[in-house]
Amino acid sequence: MEHCTPDCYEVRRAVPECECDFALRLSMGGLLRLVQEASTRHCTLLGITEERYRETHTAFLLAKLCAQVYRVIPAGAELTLSTRPAAPAKAVYHRYTTLTLEDGQPAAAVDARWVLVDTETKRILRRAPEALGLPFTNPSVPELPILIPKPGEEPLPLGEETVRYSRCDQNRHLNNTRYADILCDYLPPERFFQGPVRELRISYHREVPMGGTLELFSCPAGEGTYFLGRGEEGDCFEASLRF
Repeated sequence: MEHCTPDCYEVRRAVPECECDFALRLSMGGLLRLVQEASTRHCTLLGITEERYRETHTAFLLAKLCAQVYRVIPAGAELTLSTRPAAPAKAVYHRYTTLTLEDGQPAAAVDARWVLVDTETKRILRRAPEALGLPFTNPSVPELPILIPKPGEEPLPLGEETVRYSRCDQNRHLNNTRYADILCDYLPPERFFQGPVRELRISYHREVPMGGTLELFSCPAGEGTYFLGRGEEGDCFEASLRF
C-alpha cells in the first residue's frame, strides 16, 4: 500500500528483523531509518530527486528531532507510516511522521525539523530555489517537545567513536539515524531488559565527516540521560534519551 499527495505520504511496511534488538523489538535507530526512508520516498515521488538537488546545489540537513515510542513494535508487525510535511516557517521545514500498528493505534511518532542549505556556500537558505520545486503547503503539522533538558551537572567522558564507512550517508557524513545507535550502545544493557527507549531528542550542530571522531559525554538530566558529542571543530550534537 502506497498513497502520495504533496501534503501526505502513506506506506505500509513489515518491521524488518534486522532493525530490531535482542528482544525482537524495533530499535530506535531502526525506527528512524524507516521514517527517513518514507520521507525520502515521498520527496522522490514528488520529483524532488538527487538529480534535482545536484542541479540546484542544495541539500536538506536535519537540525532537530524528537521521537516518541508509545508501544512495543515487534519484528514482522505490519506498520502504516504516515508522513506530513509543512510549508517552511522562515528557514525551517517541519515534518511529522506517525507509525501505526494493525489495530489502528499509534505506536510511535517522529517530529523532525530540517533546513535547506546551499552545498557550495554552506549557507542556510530562507527561500528554496524555484527549480527545486518544493510543493509543501500544509500550514502546520503536529509537534512534539523538541527542546533538550539541560543537565544540572558537568557531563562526564564516555568514550570516543570513529565515523566509519558503514555509518555514513551519500554526503560522506555520519547518517542522522546512526546517532541513536551510538547512544544506545553506551547505555547499560540491563536498561533494555525492562523495555525500549521511549523518547529520544537530538539537536544536530555540526556534521561529522567519514573518518572523523566524536568524543562522547553524558550525565543524568531530569528523567533521562543527557549526551554531548564533540568533534575537532566543537560540539556536534546534543541529545536526551528516556526510557
